[in-house]
Order: sequence, then structure tokens, then C-alpha cells
Amino acid sequence: MRQFKKIITAILVFTILFSPLLPHTQAEAKVMWGDQELVKGQIGRVTVLKDTSLYNIKNNKLVAAKKVSKGQVYRVYSYSGKYGGIYGVGKALYAQKSSSIKYERAPSEKIQALGITVTKKSLASNISYPQASGLFNKGFEASFNRKFLNIAKETQQENIELKKMEKEDRADGWAPSPYYQNMKYAVQYNQDNILSISMTYDAYSGGAHGMAWVDTYNYDLLKAKQLTLKNVITNQSQLNKVNKYIREQMSIRNKKGAQFWINDFKSVNLTGDQFYYTNGGITIIFGEYEYGPYSNGINFFKVPYSVFK
Repeated sequence: MRQFKKIITAILVFTILFSPLLPHTQAEAKVMWGDQELVKGQIGRVTVLKDTSLYNIKNNKLVAAKKVSKGQVYRVYSYSGKYGGIYGVGKALYAQKSSSIKYERAPSEKIQALGITVTKKSLASNISYPQASGLFNKGFEASFNRKFLNIAKETQQENIELKKMEKEDRADGWAPSPYYQNMKYAVQYNQDNILSISMTYDAYSGGAHGMAWVDTYNYDLLKAKQLTLKNVITNQSQLNKVNKYIREQMSIRNKKGAQFWINDFKSVNLTGDQFYYTNGGITIIFGEYEYGPYSNGINFFKVPYSVFK
């Protein structure tokens, strides 16, 4: 794909962790731990085994704040080894470690399903890339972070090469606009142990106009596996439904001024086309000059799971 984009740019210069994955919906975005919903920031829960008290901390002492009864369950958001061990259960309330309560740590995969942390990093003002933290598979986390750092470095090098080309063209008597390659990322989906990252590029290396494109990276975080459309659209019947839906959407957009070459569109490429997850579906991406003129730009087709599942 990247080589294809480079070829197109060169032409312009010289011419001017489960498979199949189940559909994710907003309703399914809740992460359940037994019969209780796990919430962001929760690390575990305490179950009251016999009547006891919850405490406040006042003047560096535990002070009984309220009585709690056997069978009650409280979410835990923090733990401290002080006072013999205390569990933060919210609103400055603490359960003291004792035989009166049972603590359970939330499973790592459940906590991760609430969404991992993705932090913006930059090599330059025009090159940003993601770095992840909070994955319980630390080997995969390190591999993920190296991958996107290397992508950013490659883009930075390509930008340097374009600046050299611009300098050479000026020396040969051309007066081109500045050459460049930019890159920025977006987190498109980050829940249910599925992570979708999109990387948007735009570049100019001479000719009538620049080029822009989007690369996407989709992961099953539980299986530490990169996903393709084959993991979502799993049989020919589903593919036929998606293709029919996209043709219909192209026709609708043509009536609004787009210029899709609908007859040229035969099928979504399940191993090559870019996509990312969304709430209730996926978004499939066609680049510039795919199934239409440059004026169509990059095209995003949101396909609800209800279309093909």
C-alpha cells in the first residue's frame, strides 16, 4: 500500500483477541464482572462478609463513618497499606482489611476492556504518533509502541528526503511550493479490548496538488493480534451485503455532487482495504482516485453491523 502511494506521488511529480469477532455495539460497551458493571478507575471490589463499618480518615486516624451489612458489595478504586490495609470505595470512604470483608481484584482483561491509555507523542510539529500504556500484555505494549515510533521515524525521514528534493529542484531553476509529508493519528475505537488507530498523511512533492491517504491499525488486545476486514466480514453472504450497501451509498453521494465510478467498484478487499471500528459498526476507507476522481477526496463509508450481521 505504501509503495503504491509512493508510485502515485512520483507520477504526479513527473506529470505535473477472538475470531470471528462478534459485533460491538454501544449496549455491549458495558463491561460486566459477574452481575456488576465494572467502571473506569475501578481496580476491584469488596464484599461484606459480616456486619462492619466503613471509615473516613480524620487527623490521620480511621473514624467509623457508616455501618454496612453482610452481603453488600462495594467497588474499590484504590488500596493503601496504611492502617493495616484500606480499600478506597469512593467519597472518602474506606473499607479496612479484615476478616469481615473479602477483596477481589478485577481481572486485567476486564479493566483493559474499559479502554487503554493512548498518549500523543511528536517527532516534529507535523508528525504525531500514538504510544500505549495500560495493556496487561507488556510485551505486546512494547512492540506496539516501537511500531508506531518507527512509523513516525520513517515519515520524518521521508520529509527530510522531500526537503532535499525541493532544494535540488530549486537549484535546477524550478520554483516549487514547499515539499512536505505530514502525519497525525487518531484513536477511532478503544473499548471491548479492541483498539483502532488511524494515521492520516498528506504530502506534496510537486505537480498540481499533493496527496493524502489514511492507514489504519486494528488490534484484538486480548490476543495481541492485528486484525483485517476478514475478522469482521467473515463469509461471502456478509461481503455481498456490504458491497451492495456501499454501492447504494455511492449512488446517494453522486446525487449530492460526488463522482463515484460505481461500475468500477466490484468488492471490498478484505485483506487490503483500510477500516476501523466504530460504535455499532465499522468504517471502510477508499483513498483518493479509488472509484472516482481526485475531487472526491478520501471517502469514509460507515457500515453498521445491522447491514451484514
